[in-house]
Amino acid sequence: MKRHERLAFQGIKTNSVYSRTNLVTIRNMAIPMADVVEDWPLKDRDVDRFDRLVDLIVRTRAAGKPVIWSMGAHVIKNGMSRYVIEMVRSGILTHVSGNGATSIHDFELAFLGETSEDVARAIEDGSFGMWEETGNYMNEAIRQGAALNLGYGESLYRYLDRYPERFPHYDDCVFVQCQRSGVPYTCHISIGTDIIHQHPSADFQSLGAASGQDFETMCQSVAEMAEGGVFLNFGSAISGPEIFLKALSLCRNQGLHMAPITAANFDIVPVSDAASPSEQEAEFYYRPRRNFMDRLEQIGGTGYLFHGLHQATIPQLYKRVLERKRETGAVFPEYKRTERLSKQSRVLYPISERKSRLHADSLQAPRKIGGGEIDQENHWEAADTPGFKAFVEAVRTAKTQNKEVLVSLGGNVIGSGVSPVLVELIRDGYITHLALSGAGAFQDIELAAFGHTEEEDNQALTRGSFGMWQEPGALLHGALSEGYALGLGYGESLMHHMTRHEQLYPYREWSLLQACSDKGIPCTVHVTIGTDAVQQHPETDFAVQGGASGRDFQIYARTVSRLDGGVFANFGSTVTGPEVFLKALSIARNLGYDVSRITTANFDIVKLGDYNSKVGYEDWDYYYRPRKNIIHRPTSLGGVGYHFEGLHQQTIPALWQALIHGKRN
Repeated sequence: MKRHERLAFQGIKTNSVYSRTNLVTIRNMAIPMADVVEDWPLKDRDVDRFDRLVDLIVRTRAAGKPVIWSMGAHVIKNGMSRYVIEMVRSGILTHVSGNGATSIHDFELAFLGETSEDVARAIEDGSFGMWEETGNYMNEAIRQGAALNLGYGESLYRYLDRYPERFPHYDDCVFVQCQRSGVPYTCHISIGTDIIHQHPSADFQSLGAASGQDFETMCQSVAEMAEGGVFLNFGSAISGPEIFLKALSLCRNQGLHMAPITAANFDIVPVSDAASPSEQEAEFYYRPRRNFMDRLEQIGGTGYLFHGLHQATIPQLYKRVLERKRETGAVFPEYKRTERLSKQSRVLYPISERKSRLHADSLQAPRKIGGGEIDQENHWEAADTPGFKAFVEAVRTAKTQNKEVLVSLGGNVIGSGVSPVLVELIRDGYITHLALSGAGAFQDIELAAFGHTEEEDNQALTRGSFGMWQEPGALLHGALSEGYALGLGYGESLMHHMTRHEQLYPYREWSLLQACSDKGIPCTVHVTIGTDAVQQHPETDFAVQGGASGRDFQIYARTVSRLDGGVFANFGSTVTGPEVFLKALSIARNLGYDVSRITTANFDIVKLGDYNSKVGYEDWDYYYRPRKNIIHRPTSLGGVGYHFEGLHQQTIPALWQALIHGKRN
């Protein structure tokens, strides 16, 4: 198996964050009980549901049960830090969590009093994210904390507490005030998506280990919901709902009742909870809906979706909870957590008992189907548009000129059954680098080894078996441990194992990892700590997960440094794919590589309409990462970006058909 070149980060040029122009300042942060609370228009049915939620929060805390808060970075960027802090101090919240970007903005506000750089301008010259103090301080804090087996959130707090003179705005830092109040603050990161991962000081093994500790802490907090509790999610579309689901699965696995639980999602994404969408609709894949409603209902829980801007919803929630507390005379007792979970008690089930949605015997190589005319039922109308034809020509030109064609896949791509088509694109040389999510890599390994993947989860959560399958976990963890000890990255480790142990992978003809290995091209894996089913297993080593995926990020960055004149295509990855790409592009440009003439394309069933029109903070698609990070920002120096709407089983075969027909002609 070929080892792939990694881009060294040692030559990266950093600048002082004090020289940066910022979009958010502590002077503009909202002040609870002093600012005028913005109006939040609600439909009649939502007024009643919000009242029920407020009442439930008060009754839950009065009964000594948990209320967990999960958030994305825009809660901090929109100036809501003090509201979160006051909800912690007043005893409303018993656990606060965020993603990596949330902790970065919180950290920068503590020492700088400002945060949120102008990305559009900085990405062009490679200065985006390359801030000396942010990168050095945070990476040092996490490295020191991981060495003491501390979690990510606690590591940051210990660092600020050790150097208070560096952090004049210490009192307005969410994770500091959580720790001071005895409330856990956990941080759940995706390797390669945060600006501190771009720095020479980044230690991916420590990042994985610290965030892994925080995942275990979150699981213990969710376990306290065994007799009821409330989970509040503000603006986290992927990691918040997925980590909640994995924690819930572990609790059910160890026999905890986990009912009645209520989960409420607050965001501006226009998803309705009125009817169940089909798998052909984007709403079906919206994680808060699937995890907080459809899946939670399997065990008797209740989910709500509320629409609105954070600067309206958060103050309204805070105000109403305090009002209801005063009206009822409720007292919130000091919250004390009892650990209820044990790694040693986790139960794994044999893969033979699992029902799967995708089976190898249903797959067929596209060349075996007459003349390349595959699956006419899934004909994609956009295949005949000028934009798609131009994109196809860009891929064909890149191949002819030996340029890079980097393809990123989300977790639902393999499950859609298009692996045979992707294998052909790899073999024909139309893909030179494949990037997978952790879920995608796990599905690929399952398909190659066992001939089926994509677990049917109708009763799995109730049973406690969701994701807890013995043989797939043992196989992946063994392969990763063996490869990492040899100095390999995540994808390299899996490819190495498949090459050395062919007998374990009887269905490897359908494996994307195997196809990449045969072709000698990189297949990198970019994981989020705590969101993958395989990370629920007791043998998970989060330090290895982070370290191996970090090596893959360096391989990925090397490919991006050669992307001038090439193509980047993203299929169905709404956060990790766009964010890893943007960070790698910043690294490449910072190191002096001319990466400007790029053709980019995002393929998904999300409807953007005119994706070149201007949108603002109040528009949901402003926060849709592919729009900014794939279509516009990377192409501002001379490239071109597209968004194509369609199902993977339509778009990927259409791309293959166009390329092979063009070659024949």
